[in-house]
Amino acid sequence: MRINRHDRDVLIDLLQSSEDRLIELIIYYTNQEGYTSYTSTLKEAWKLSIEGLSKAIIEVVERSDMVPELSPEEDYAKDPATQFGVIEAQRHRGRGVNLSMFLGLMKYYRQSYVDLLTESGGFDYPKSVDLLVRRFFDRTELAYCDEWAGTDAEAQIKQLSRNNLQLATEKNKYLTMFESLSSPVILCDEDGKVDNYNNAAGRLLLGCDTPGSRYYAEQRNDLEPPGLHHELGIMKHKGLDHWELEKSYTTPEGDRTYGVRIERMLDVSHKFAGYTILFNDITETIQWGAQLAEINREQKQLIEDLNSTRQHLVQSEKMAAIGQLASGVAHEINTPIQYIGENIQFMQEAFGDLIDTAKQHLNLLSAVEGGSVSRDLLAQARSQVEEAELDYLFDEIPVAVKQSLDGVAKVSSIVTAMKDFARPGTNDKIDTDLNGAVVSTLQVSANEWKYHAEIETELDPELPLVPVVPSEINQALLNVIVNAAAAIKECEERTNSRDKGRIKIITRKSGDWVVIEISDTGRGIPREIQSKIFDPFFTTRDVGQGKGQGLTVAYLAIVIKHAGEIALLHSSEEGTAFEIRLPINPGINEAAERKLWRQGGRFHTGFTSPDDPSMRKVSDL
Repeated sequence: MRINRHDRDVLIDLLQSSEDRLIELIIYYTNQEGYTSYTSTLKEAWKLSIEGLSKAIIEVVERSDMVPELSPEEDYAKDPATQFGVIEAQRHRGRGVNLSMFLGLMKYYRQSYVDLLTESGGFDYPKSVDLLVRRFFDRTELAYCDEWAGTDAEAQIKQLSRNNLQLATEKNKYLTMFESLSSPVILCDEDGKVDNYNNAAGRLLLGCDTPGSRYYAEQRNDLEPPGLHHELGIMKHKGLDHWELEKSYTTPEGDRTYGVRIERMLDVSHKFAGYTILFNDITETIQWGAQLAEINREQKQLIEDLNSTRQHLVQSEKMAAIGQLASGVAHEINTPIQYIGENIQFMQEAFGDLIDTAKQHLNLLSAVEGGSVSRDLLAQARSQVEEAELDYLFDEIPVAVKQSLDGVAKVSSIVTAMKDFARPGTNDKIDTDLNGAVVSTLQVSANEWKYHAEIETELDPELPLVPVVPSEINQALLNVIVNAAAAIKECEERTNSRDKGRIKIITRKSGDWVVIEISDTGRGIPREIQSKIFDPFFTTRDVGQGKGQGLTVAYLAIVIKHAGEIALLHSSEEGTAFEIRLPINPGINEAAERKLWRQGGRFHTGFTSPDDPSMRKVSDL
């Protein structure tokens, strides 16, 4: 009988994809009929048998499109497709399984494959496929019956003896491994009674330190696992496969805490329905965890203290800068206040003349209405007009008013800028116009640079808002600008130049960043100290002229607080340029938020010269 191509392909696909179902079927049948009392407890052994049989059937299908039939003169043991069955028979015989028992087991393997064909369907000629499977098992049974019958009794006894010796050796090896485990392990039956335990568990349960004492005991069901009767009962009642918990025990080594894991035994045959209980001593782990939690708490407190110190440092530097700028700001305010006062004094006198003129004209108006205007009254009115110089007042009063209003606006803008700069504000980031921050900072610091430098700005009108703490960014900008002005002043004094220097500020968007570049034409930073410029308290100025915190505070504000970057782009005798980069979206430069500290408590900078290929930004370190 032939098997068409379609049915052969369907059969091959079915066998290759139905391994789990076949295992399920054969275990069901063998459990029902008691064969599992003599078979492996592990699913893997059944899997290997199914794999071998399915592979042999596929070999038959691929070798020919004919159903293999039986012949009275054929030597079935020489058929390659039957070899797996013969080898399985030899293995089972070596374990003490007799021929009838093995034949019965194979009948249920056959039944499992036939059931699979019935369940799946999809064949054009299902009877032909069913016959092929049945003939395969017929030929396999004939092959191992032949082999079995050809082995004499003495050879079988010798084989059994060798296998028993090997099994005893394997048993002793695994018993030794079990007893050698450093973690306590207990084996329980389904009722929660202890069947066996290793030496480590013996020390935990009974203070017994004799390996194998439980395995070789005459009675092995007289103990219950320590403190686990309730959990085992729940597992049995609910059909749970595993449970994890912590238990504390008093042991010969003192009070210890164990992580306990209870697992149902992996026995598909159900011969050993019970549980394995593994005890893992976690006493030190809990202690280490508590120590680690304390370290984390201390570290968190240290970070909070560092943040507080940083905030105090920033605010201290800010207030120091306010003190430094106070005289300049006072001068900036005094100039408009002075001409406002002079204009008010002028208007006071002018309005006195206007009031006198108005009174004289009111007297003249009353006389006109009475019809008796004397020459003396007219003369007095004219004299008053000439004395008041009304044409002059009409020209100058509007000018004085405008100047006064401009002065008030100037003072107001300076006061507003100072308030924005000086107040502690909030630590929360808000969307901020950095162009506005540049302008207000320049206004506050005007007295520091206006006598020595011209300001040139190229502020991008399309610059996006950036989430920052405004007061901290203002402080950083101020520190860099004041340093630039000081460098220009030093250059003027060194060269006796009367020409003003230049401070140039550029803002622009670059990808996910906003960039602020501040350059000056002052004295550059010597190469040998460029790597120290961000170090706390480092300064090149004379004692009393600088505290060395300006660029440190700028670093803290830009890199640490805002995950940005500050870089010395270049520095030479022709001047210096710094670049500040701030992320438009928080989190794009998370590496910078790691609060980079150099060993010994100093900040990394890593700057050399603009031509050095190893030059790096602060946040790259």
